[in-house]
Amino acid sequence: MDFSLTECEDKQKWDCFVAASPQGSVFCHTPFLDALGEEYDLLLVEEGGRPRLGAVVLKRDGQPIRAPYPFSLYLGIMLDDAVRGMPQHRRVEWGLKAIGFLLAELEQQYNCISFCLHYAIEDLRGIQWFHYHEPQRGQFTIELRYTGLLDLSAITDFNAYLSSIRKVRRHEYRHAQSVGLFATESSDVDLLDRLHKLTFARQGIVRSPEEERLVRSISSAALTMGFGQLLIAQDPRGEIASASLFLHDNSCGYYLFGANAPEHRATGSGTYLLLENIRRCIDRRLARVDFVGINSPSRGDFKTSFNAVPTPYFVVTWQIGASGFKS
Repeated sequence: MDFSLTECEDKQKWDCFVAASPQGSVFCHTPFLDALGEEYDLLLVEEGGRPRLGAVVLKRDGQPIRAPYPFSLYLGIMLDDAVRGMPQHRRVEWGLKAIGFLLAELEQQYNCISFCLHYAIEDLRGIQWFHYHEPQRGQFTIELRYTGLLDLSAITDFNAYLSSIRKVRRHEYRHAQSVGLFATESSDVDLLDRLHKLTFARQGIVRSPEEERLVRSISSAALTMGFGQLLIAQDPRGEIASASLFLHDNSCGYYLFGANAPEHRATGSGTYLLLENIRRCIDRRLARVDFVGINSPSRGDFKTSFNAVPTPYFVVTWQIGASGFKS
């Protein structure tokens, strides 16, 4: 296997690779990466001149940033779609060697590596076995996390889907309708940011300056570049009850930000708006909805009540020496 590592400077070429990869996502497309306001390298492992594996390395001051980056998933390794067509025995062998090659090349440039891997990465052994025979050179830590996935491929009727979710969610949705809430598209990033801050404050959490910046920059880019939709729920008096930002690529909708006005929590507006977003994903004929993390008890229970299936993904990190990641 004749591999070579190149840095991709053609954003259109990169985005096409991401769109075709089973591990590609909106988070790896360059419009999203540009919105983060960080340095990044777009790396391609090529075989016979063809891109076969891609990896995103986020950096600050020239050094990698530890994964996961706020409000971002799956900034990691992606395989060429053609790899899936290989015979099983060849695909396994090829994947181990290609990932091993990538990590060995990165080790020559950095003393730390960190990826948030897509859930569709099937085999982590190429990472787990890094320096298997020389553990003194450092090995990867592998952290298990979960997201929730809702398969839309068999859902054609929203009302049928609604009847299948947890009873309390159906009740909240119907109650929101009964008090006259309705959903509309918006471009008001200030509104989303304000409600997001209030939602965190109600939970006793103060957003960091970085989180404040990212809520605004990601939302603005998503609306400007067309990879997201901001919905608001308002009552007949025009009062705003909730706001949410869904991102999307060619196959998936991503529930990134959801925020509620404290005085409207009893109306069920948060549930109503989430379900209206799912309705739009069905109408767009997307294959799935990713709830973007179910890693805390209350948040996880809320998201799985919409039939989201707990799905594992992994954060993998290697560091050698005292100096390393940029915070």
